[in-house]
Amino acid sequence: MNTNTSPVWQRYASAILSGFLGDWLEARDNPLAVPMTLFHGHEPVDPVSPLVDEPGSTLCLCVHGLMELESVWTFPDDARTHYGSRLAAATSGMTPLTLRYNTGRPIYRNGETLADLLDSLVGQWPVPVERIILIGHSMGGLLIRSACHHGQRHGHRWLAVLSDCVYIGAPHDGSWLAKGAKAAADLMNRTSRDYFRVLGEVIDLRSEGIRNLSRGEVGNGPEEEPPLLPDTRHYAVCGLLARDRQHPVNTLFGDALVHESSARGREREGWALTGVASFPGVDHIRLAHHPGVAAQLEEWLL
Repeated sequence: MNTNTSPVWQRYASAILSGFLGDWLEARDNPLAVPMTLFHGHEPVDPVSPLVDEPGSTLCLCVHGLMELESVWTFPDDARTHYGSRLAAATSGMTPLTLRYNTGRPIYRNGETLADLLDSLVGQWPVPVERIILIGHSMGGLLIRSACHHGQRHGHRWLAVLSDCVYIGAPHDGSWLAKGAKAAADLMNRTSRDYFRVLGEVIDLRSEGIRNLSRGEVGNGPEEEPPLLPDTRHYAVCGLLARDRQHPVNTLFGDALVHESSARGREREGWALTGVASFPGVDHIRLAHHPGVAAQLEEWLL
């Protein structure tokens, strides 16, 4: 079910179920739990024995967000094109990769898995890896930060060639929608009405991944919130629902899921972003496959 040979509806259903109950599925060894998998195009890549056509010395990895698949990156008018493939087409020696993973797992655990995967991949890549670019959408941006933290703590070699991290609509200070779900569950659980309490318990079934998202957590607990990795360039991309930057809907909802301030990480201490770009009129999902964002990435990364 978790390969690209399964029906499309099955893969999307699995991604949604993964977001809600992925940690629960994994704890019970349920086959519906989504394993972390690298892809080059539509083909899976084994990090221990990577076989790709014309491997480049630069790796560009795109990491999707909550309840998404790697297909979120593809442009509506061309299913073969995404940010990584566009960058690779504009320069020589770059291999674009995408990641699929269980978004219901705690972010720090996915971060550990991704860091270990990248360490294996760099060690076994057919040619010496000289540069790594990581691009994360929504939760994917938090996962990138978590992987960097784990890799730094364990002296992973891939960090030596990590040049750029791009966070696209990533809720570094938490997602207002995820925070709203927590507040609603807490309120209903405190009521005396049984049917409200049942509804609160249903909402409270949300996965650890969603709980992490509400607080922007990338480490194992609030005491483990690392700063941005030094000696690496960090970029933030923000979306806004209305084309007029001053429109109140932007203040209320940001890109529909993440406020602009959260995407910039304004509440994080010791942050120094290399570049920030905001896109009025571009919602959260379209940030993952928008021509304007693609042009901005090319300006930053090429």
